[in-house]
Amino acid sequence: MSENLWRSSVRNLEPYIPGEAAKEAEEQSKLNEIIRLATNENPLGPSPKAVEAMQKAVLEAHYYPDLTCLELRNKLGSLHGIDPENYVVANGADNIINLVIASYVNSGDEVVYCTPTFSEYNKNTLLVGGIPVEVPTTKDHKFDLEAILDAINERTKLVIICNPNNPTGTIVDGEELRKFFKRLPKHVIAVLDEAYGEFITLDHYLTGVEYIKEGFPVITIRTFSKLYGLAGMRVGYAMANEELIRPLQMVREPFACNRVAHAGAVAALDDVEYKEKVLLGNKLEMEKMITVFRSLGYKVEETHTNFLFIDMKQDTSKLAKDLFSKGLIIRPCSAWGYPTYARISIGTAKQNDKLIKALEEVSSQTPHHI
Repeated sequence: MSENLWRSSVRNLEPYIPGEAAKEAEEQSKLNEIIRLATNENPLGPSPKAVEAMQKAVLEAHYYPDLTCLELRNKLGSLHGIDPENYVVANGADNIINLVIASYVNSGDEVVYCTPTFSEYNKNTLLVGGIPVEVPTTKDHKFDLEAILDAINERTKLVIICNPNNPTGTIVDGEELRKFFKRLPKHVIAVLDEAYGEFITLDHYLTGVEYIKEGFPVITIRTFSKLYGLAGMRVGYAMANEELIRPLQMVREPFACNRVAHAGAVAALDDVEYKEKVLLGNKLEMEKMITVFRSLGYKVEETHTNFLFIDMKQDTSKLAKDLFSKGLIIRPCSAWGYPTYARISIGTAKQNDKLIKALEEVSSQTPHHI
């Protein structure tokens, strides 16, 4: 009976299913330790300065947070060279995606993006009555900019480019992206989801910050969940020119970023030394893991993130269960249509060594085919 009262668009939605939480996994098994390599979290945790700031902020939890996160917007303005008024801070990047789509998409409007990618583009488009237009990625798992342009029509409102893409870890060529923006029709807004943007190490590679400064109609999305290790705090932000950012400021719910999270994000930006430590550790362990995976006969895609997209030449749903029995969680990619692929986060050296040992044990018992 109650389903008859639902908003009609809700019936078309599928709930977001994240990687299995470590604590939940511990409760379901007899293992004392679960190593979680499925959700691309920072294995080193947040900066000690961020932890200290959050602990202090807890003592003021009886006060409402700053409505617009002014201190954080000022820090971001200094970091990126974009006016602090041209930011919106909210409850994680997924909340920002919701705000962008709710701000611009009317019933019947189309939102174009490539797949496989982050499922929240589809979900939030459907929720507001929009039409998701999904274009396959290229053979090398990159967003197909030409195919996106071909899919644009008079009903298109947004194009979303996840760069680096989740779950593939790939990026598009920077100059090709600039040409793409120049070819967009005037009625179409580009959204750059750069949740993993800080992990790109290519020299002179342009990000959304530069495109905004050049005057392109781009809304760029970032998060503190990945590099800065604040996934549990939920802090994301969007930046764009004044005209594009204004509707997000109007749609955004009051106090969309809590006091503790805000304090942690501000302190995290100040700890540049810790950020460089995280990036270096990710780079070194990434190189090690790529070498090991290839030695095991797996195909590892080029990546610019803190995770690997790997063809493991077998049913990764079964492999994930085998690894879980050894206390390790990885993300099978069958939900994206890649039954032999897995997305595996880069952990600490100790965590990665345990994964390697477990994979060697499993590989010795299982042929690499389905």
